[in-house]
Amino acid sequence: MILSTEPILPWPRSLLSLLERCWRGGVILDHWRHRRREAAGEWPLRLPVPVISIGNITVGGTGKTPLTEAIARHWLGRGGHPGIVSRGYRGGADGNDEHRMLVRSLPGVPHQQHRCRHTAGLQLLAAHPELDLILVDDGFQHRRLHRDLDLVLIDARRPLAGGHCLPLGRLREPWHHLARADHLILTRVERCQGIELANTIGFLRQWFPSRPRTLASTEVAEVRSLGSAAIPPAGSRVVGFCGIGDPNSFQQTLTDHGWNLIGLESFRDHHRYRRSDLARLNRRAGQQGAVALVCTAKDAVKIEPLLSAGFVSRLPILVQEVTTAVDLEPILAEIGG
Repeated sequence: MILSTEPILPWPRSLLSLLERCWRGGVILDHWRHRRREAAGEWPLRLPVPVISIGNITVGGTGKTPLTEAIARHWLGRGGHPGIVSRGYRGGADGNDEHRMLVRSLPGVPHQQHRCRHTAGLQLLAAHPELDLILVDDGFQHRRLHRDLDLVLIDARRPLAGGHCLPLGRLREPWHHLARADHLILTRVERCQGIELANTIGFLRQWFPSRPRTLASTEVAEVRSLGSAAIPPAGSRVVGFCGIGDPNSFQQTLTDHGWNLIGLESFRDHHRYRRSDLARLNRRAGQQGAVALVCTAKDAVKIEPLLSAGFVSRLPILVQEVTTAVDLEPILAEIGG
């Protein structure tokens, strides 16, 4: 359904409704503050190169980081020099999960994290003056920075995540704010039935008729092993685990790839793994007859230091890397790229 209740907390609806009204009040206050700054000419702040923001309107994963990587690779393939900026939510000295993922997958693309993305962009350009494009990972709500193209990702199956703001639903801000977007990208279309996709497209066409729409799907790029263990064949019994915003999407990619998934353990988004977590996962998976553990690339960057520090996993730990399949040429044409 386009509109439904998807609370993130198991509390009484009356309390969630009250808290949602408070959340909406905060959003209204924040937008009023932005309009004042814009009217005074203080915002938006500009960078001397084109800026593309990749964001969403909901909590939980919609594929922002894989799309950021896909755009960066596409720009590199055309001979360009992209850079990436992000906030660094729940990050340490070496950046947060998404930062470490992108550094590993795009070693030639500089990435700067700062609460103010304009500051991050200036720092990045000062260190790398050859950059000719800045990508803002998760930038839709960060309106102080001017962007030449505002891409907003929408889960094609659950486009409005219930239609209510936090905590009654999963919207960061009211859904009609999608009108600020320059381009809507429907992700994970491979998980949609035909009628579901038609309903979502019809809804967006009705309410945002002037906004271009692009379909994107999630594909498994590769499966690699954290260590020297061999990768078991398709159909093998595995247990998945993840600490991401949308564990259901990971579960779907595991089954779509052909694994015999006999269990999935979900941790909180941005979970910091400990040795005890891995020991428990090994023990439970072994009891269920699994031959391997499988996680996401976002989890892998936090598990690798534990393995390097001497933790020995009894079962192979596999990483299922995903990529976003999308036609980027029409999108980049909107900034003259």
